[in-house]
Amino acid sequence: MLPTNQRRAFNKFYDSARGNEILEPKVTLMLHLAAAMAVGCYP
Repeated sequence: MLPTNQRRAFNKFYDSARGNEILEPKVTLMLHLAAAMAVGCYP
């Protein structure tokens, strides 16, 4: 697991990417996959 401060930063980024209304859904999905892979959660 991530240390607390890194987990907060990741969650903040993930939530901002998820709750956007500017990016296309396809781009948002790619961000989610990239963020998950960056912390070691491979689909």
